[in-house]
Amino acid sequence: MAEQAADEEGLERSRSQVDRARLEVEQNESDLDQQQSSQVPLSRLATATRVQSTNRAASGFPNLNHVQTNMTSGSTAKPYSVFTDGQKWFIVSLSALGAVFSPISTNIYVPAIPTIAAAFGTTTEKINLSVTMYLIFQALTPSIWGSAGDAFGRRPVFIACLLVYLLSCVGTALCPTNAYWLLMLMRLVQASGGSPLIAIGTGVVADIAMPQERGRFLGLFNLGITVGPALGPLLGGVFSYTLGWRSIFWFLVIFCAVVLVPLVLAFPETLRTLVGDGSIPPPLLNCTPAALIRRKKQMREMQEKGETPEALGHRAKFKPWASFLLFLQPDLAMLFTWSSLYYAMWYALLTVFSSLLKTEYGVSEIVIGLCYIPNGVGCGISGFVTGRIMDVFYRREKKRVGGDHRHFPDEFRLERVRFLILPFHIGILLISTMGLAWSMQAHAHISVPIILNFFVGLGTGFLTTTTIYGIDLFAGQGGAVTATYNLIRCALGAVTVSTVQLVVDRMGAGWCFVLFSGICLVGTPLILIPLKYGPRWRQQRREKAKRIEAEVKEKESSKP
Repeated sequence: MAEQAADEEGLERSRSQVDRARLEVEQNESDLDQQQSSQVPLSRLATATRVQSTNRAASGFPNLNHVQTNMTSGSTAKPYSVFTDGQKWFIVSLSALGAVFSPISTNIYVPAIPTIAAAFGTTTEKINLSVTMYLIFQALTPSIWGSAGDAFGRRPVFIACLLVYLLSCVGTALCPTNAYWLLMLMRLVQASGGSPLIAIGTGVVADIAMPQERGRFLGLFNLGITVGPALGPLLGGVFSYTLGWRSIFWFLVIFCAVVLVPLVLAFPETLRTLVGDGSIPPPLLNCTPAALIRRKKQMREMQEKGETPEALGHRAKFKPWASFLLFLQPDLAMLFTWSSLYYAMWYALLTVFSSLLKTEYGVSEIVIGLCYIPNGVGCGISGFVTGRIMDVFYRREKKRVGGDHRHFPDEFRLERVRFLILPFHIGILLISTMGLAWSMQAHAHISVPIILNFFVGLGTGFLTTTTIYGIDLFAGQGGAVTATYNLIRCALGAVTVSTVQLVVDRMGAGWCFVLFSGICLVGTPLILIPLKYGPRWRQQRREKAKRIEAEVKEKESSKP
């Protein structure tokens, strides 16, 4: 008995030592957090603690908030996402490859329009109509598919859209030349399958990236969106000139299949309402083959703990009208409308650039395609650099405040941080666009518009800035936010694409883009209003959300 008592006393002493060691480690972590937050006032730290406790109580998820690097500010040091940095780059890169199909398909067959018109025995105006209709469906369909991605998961919707896109490309490539209506129909189906991939991919970035790192990941993702419009005419010109117009769509079939295979095999589900930080087993429909194999073991372990995936994750309601409702938010509506004016001008320039090269310089389709490369390079550089700069601005403001914009919404100057780089983008875009148009009208050496086209690409960084700010406002609705932006910019883009050639014929290229630039400048107040009133509108949304939450709790407590 004495020996047993001694053993129990020794065991208890060991446990005490372990507890003391654990407390020391937690204290050291707490001290380190306080040093990193630059001696944040206790009131702010208390506020952050209350926010974290409220989040845990309201959602049933593990604490997914964060303050430094990839870790949360809680003592549990729960990561925002279980995906490693390398896995995040893989996920975003694969999403970017999928998103490239929407912009690249818009004008990939622009260099082949005369050839297609001759093959179908119709006019170039009718073939141009298919480009306009593509843009219209490119604006509308992401509103449905993007909301579906927010409800049913990114992975199944991404795969479904790619399958629709692939089949439409096969149908277009096999379209008989006596069926113009079928060509138009296949283009509409192609837009319906390809255009939502941007909204879904942006939602993926919002799922796995913290606010202070969204810039670099979204900059990478936007490479496909901005390079696609410049890469499309190049590929279209090469294939049309060498193998015929049908080869354009066979290329898209092959390219889509190359992206679809790794996506089916290795693209994980990231929707946070389903998988949390990525550690919750996804539903069967959302599993990769590897996740499907692991799921049995995970389910068994969870059952032993008395847990079920349904208790941790929940499927949000499918709201196909969510994108239209978001447009009623004043800050989003004004920012997206302002940004879409510049997007429409940029797209109009890309559309008319090929015809100006043909009429003013008499170059071939391949040379026309090559002249788009500088724009694509400029877009790629701008998206990547803009994302990095925005991350620096965000981290600087986060250090000043002691937390991100979710923890300290009143102190964090979100609009100032996100809009700070916009004047540089717009200045470069306006000057280079008008310079390019006037140089072509004046028959300057072809190197002049080519070089200016590079600077036009540099000015497109506003697309990254606008998207990131929208995600910051409605992080849980990344797909719907991007679909809203896509709806407005593609609608305005369809207007300018269908009218730019008429304006150029009437006024000349130079005065045409002076007019477009003037319209963009007239819309400048649209960006200044959210800069002033944005914090107030965000506060009103938070208060409204609290009232709704309180009403729901009151109804639940009143039930027998």
